[in-house]
Amino acid sequence: MINKRRMINKFKQLVKIDSLSLREGKVMRYLICEMKALGLKPYFTGKPKNGEVANLIVDVPGRGKKSPCFLLNAHVDTVSPGKNIKPIEKGNFITSDGTTILGADDKSGVAAILEILTVLKKKKREHPPIQVVFTVAEEIGLIGANSLPKNILYADYGIVFDSGGVEDIVYKAPSQVNLTATVIGKSAHAGIHPEEGINAIKVASEAIAKMKFGRIDKETTANIGFIKGGKATNIIPDEVQIKGEARSHEPKKLKKQIGHMKGVLTKTCKKFGAKVKIETKLMYRSFEVKRSSKILRLALSALKRNKIKPKLKQTGGGSDANVFNGYGIPSVIMGSGMKNVHTTSEKLVIKDLIKGAAVVLDLICEAPRQSSGQV
Repeated sequence: MINKRRMINKFKQLVKIDSLSLREGKVMRYLICEMKALGLKPYFTGKPKNGEVANLIVDVPGRGKKSPCFLLNAHVDTVSPGKNIKPIEKGNFITSDGTTILGADDKSGVAAILEILTVLKKKKREHPPIQVVFTVAEEIGLIGANSLPKNILYADYGIVFDSGGVEDIVYKAPSQVNLTATVIGKSAHAGIHPEEGINAIKVASEAIAKMKFGRIDKETTANIGFIKGGKATNIIPDEVQIKGEARSHEPKKLKKQIGHMKGVLTKTCKKFGAKVKIETKLMYRSFEVKRSSKILRLALSALKRNKIKPKLKQTGGGSDANVFNGYGIPSVIMGSGMKNVHTTSEKLVIKDLIKGAAVVLDLICEAPRQSSGQV
């Protein structure tokens, strides 16, 4: 039922359209044309600050008996280097030319949704109501999804395309808190009066060296990923900024890790006579879809019907599913064939792209029967 060549061609078209975070206007215009060609009426809502365009919403009326509504989601933004992507199809894979990412994260998900909607229309399949949500700025902190007005979303269950393995059902993800710290020292001439200065880079470096980060435990991670400061080699640097994060499935552990990072910074700055300004921001909250949840049972059944052995997984990353679960829509993350994401060796496994779309199409079309007990 899934048209393999049509889906591959659609994916290639999508990745050729530049859509870095907050600069997704071109790909959204493409999707508007696609939706209108299917007789649908897309609309924008929830534009992030400094964004080029808002999220795109499409309400698809159900066909057949009344049943719960499903949310289908994929984000349209990509990470860098993501300009002028040249997809190369070879065998069962699609890659970039090696100078950019591919953009399978998450345009494989976008292609899957487009194919599902196309099949439902062309084959006139009975299906429940569907709310399609194409989000922007996911890669920089789920900004697009967090910008959605809560009253816009009305689905009963959600399926988020944002994973690789088609057999995977991601049902659990952590919270994330970002930390920004500015260490303030004292400038002085590095060659004439170095003893009069307080080197902010040295202070920050010592603090970072004392921090625990990486894999803290099976539920918690932390990282320092950015440091910037200094003006010239002959000036003792008086200011340096560092940025990091912590994630955990357990709120108490997340609070403890952030407290540890802040404590190390404060203590180290005090030791050298420097000052520090620390800001923290909750980026998104954790979620866990219960094993007894209807959406999880539907996903498991769909994979088994398609002769795929399901794997329930938790992830260390965040996705729009964090937001939808926070809005009260039980949502799981399913795969569409992406591999090695956020790297120039990223690739798409074509057979998994096709299988991923087929599984979700099956899930949606069979859901009304399962809801009424016709299994």
